[in-house]
Amino acid sequence: MNPLLAAQTLPANPGSTELPDIQDIISPEALPSYWFIITIILVGLFFAGVLIFLIIYLIRKNQNATHQIPAGRVALKKLDELEKKANALPANAFSLQVSDILKDYLKERFHDSFRYETSEEFIHRLSTGASRTLPSRLQNDLANFVGLCDELKFARSANAETNKLPLLEEARRIIREPISINATPPVS
Repeated sequence: MNPLLAAQTLPANPGSTELPDIQDIISPEALPSYWFIITIILVGLFFAGVLIFLIIYLIRKNQNATHQIPAGRVALKKLDELEKKANALPANAFSLQVSDILKDYLKERFHDSFRYETSEEFIHRLSTGASRTLPSRLQNDLANFVGLCDELKFARSANAETNKLPLLEEARRIIREPISINATPPVS
């Protein structure tokens, strides 16, 4: 150790335990002003208010999303739009669109996927009772609908154009049919 440095840190009298007085080289800081503290509190309250507003907004937005339009009304609206285009569409394209609308409705209402089944698979499932979500009366109506639909799609009969609107009405009747099960209510 450097003898000069040791002499400065040791007390002048070796028997004395008193150390030399140490002085601050930095002056004490002044307390922050009250305006600064008030500003910080107001900014914090503002951001807390914005956060609360956003949380309430998102909760209400999610609640509104759960009050969606019933599947039956959506399907009926699509059928109405399709009816306006009925004259421009060939019978097989028209029946395909009607069956897709009805399949989407059944999927939404009964939580059962009919969308990617062929007519044969669908009728087989209905006839064997494998579809437990659909009431038997509706199963019979759907089997008749599928038969009419397939006739328009594949038979290419001379009266196919005259059978387009009856197919549309059959789909509407199925959608409007009151069914007493634990599903969404029908549309009137």
